[in-house]
Amino acid sequence: MAVLTEELVRDEVRTWLKENWDPDRTVAEWWQLLADSGWAVPHWPEDCFGKGLPGDLARAVSDEIASAGAIGPPSGLGLLLAGPTIMVHGTDEQKRRYLKPILNGQEGWCQLFSEPGAGSDLASLQCKAERDGDEWIINGQKVWTSGAQVADLGMLIVRTDPDAPKHKGITYFAIEMDQPGVDIRPLREMTGRA
Repeated sequence: MAVLTEELVRDEVRTWLKENWDPDRTVAEWWQLLADSGWAVPHWPEDCFGKGLPGDLARAVSDEIASAGAIGPPSGLGLLLAGPTIMVHGTDEQKRRYLKPILNGQEGWCQLFSEPGAGSDLASLQCKAERDGDEWIINGQKVWTSGAQVADLGMLIVRTDPDAPKHKGITYFAIEMDQPGVDIRPLREMTGRA
């Protein structure tokens, strides 16, 4: 078995880019190809659509993509927060459902943490979820959710056990932003902008 070195990884990425990068492709086509190849997130495990590379070698991949003038993977909260959380805590079904659309840019995410009167102090969460059979009923408000109006999915943090200590009894949900009950409204600044 050959030892994986930075130069070997760089050579493999350069070869792949020469065979696949085409500035005339649409961004959607390119992101799909990048996601399918594992080069979009080479530090993610192979069973999560990555290459399983250590961080230093993953940085070399990013360098080569940039050097070729190619577009990198879609950035945003899906790639930075939702994906890693799902990789660690998600079921196999959730990994299959959510990870690939994050990598190919088909679904964008927002963060539903901050609340009126509490900001981002998660110990003060008032938004709650109560189990109803196989489903959860969520009641409450979130504010300062950048990108909510264009997000497909949200990372929602709510209180699921009101009797637990303040920093416990909190659950992370992935919710579809276009479902009934989700009301997205702008917060107007003094300038009138939202």
